[in-house]
Amino acid sequence: MKFSIIILCLIINIIICFGIPIGYLIYLIMNKRSGLKSFFIGILVFLISQVFLRIPIIQHILPKIDWYNTMTAFYPIIYCIFLGITAGLFEEIGRFLGFKLALKKKRSWFDGISFGIGHGGIEAMIISGVASIQNLLILISLHKGSYDASKFGISEEKIREMFKAVTGMDVLLGGIERIFAISLHVGLTLLVLYGINKKKKIYLWLAILIHGSIDAVVGILPTLGFNVYVVELWCGICAIALLIFSIKIRYKFKGDVYKNEEII
Repeated sequence: MKFSIIILCLIINIIICFGIPIGYLIYLIMNKRSGLKSFFIGILVFLISQVFLRIPIIQHILPKIDWYNTMTAFYPIIYCIFLGITAGLFEEIGRFLGFKLALKKKRSWFDGISFGIGHGGIEAMIISGVASIQNLLILISLHKGSYDASKFGISEEKIREMFKAVTGMDVLLGGIERIFAISLHVGLTLLVLYGINKKKKIYLWLAILIHGSIDAVVGILPTLGFNVYVVELWCGICAIALLIFSIKIRYKFKGDVYKNEEII
């Protein structure tokens, strides 16, 4: 019964992680093709800034440096701040360059929304969606009695013990977190874009600070003994704040471009 609940929650996660970006892409194709370029540039910026640059640097280059190893081993809070700041720098500068270099004529509120959903959507698919599919396949194979340890690299006994410690809500939080993350990406994208339109780089630095602070606190809270529900509460509060910002900032963009724009 418990495995059935976890399976259901994994399916919900997969629907969230793939359904939001793919559903939005279908909407763009059918109703608003003008947002397609911004959507795909958002995807590209995430892949370049995180998958091809930041993550390989953190995983393969920095571990060879003494100060980095000392920080990870003895200063966990400073390490969390470091991870938060680097995430903010890479992704927000990536957004800035994406609009500056590839979207010179695509700087409306709607383009910001499309860019943010593309950026956050591909992250959801890669980070949580793929893992949810893998875990779903493992659970189905366990349920059918066809689990192959050589295929997954872990014994059946260990994998069963791992899932015994997991609840359906623990699994579902992964999907909920992705909803929060996409909302955050949309809000931060609009903040950077607003700064570009106003020709004020202070908004870029503000986006870096907000992004870095959110990610840093996400890492710090568990080190201070707070559980995952407190972490998700923090993410939810930040996501709601940026969602409200995303709505309120709509009509602060250039009137001649945005006043006649359809509301999605």
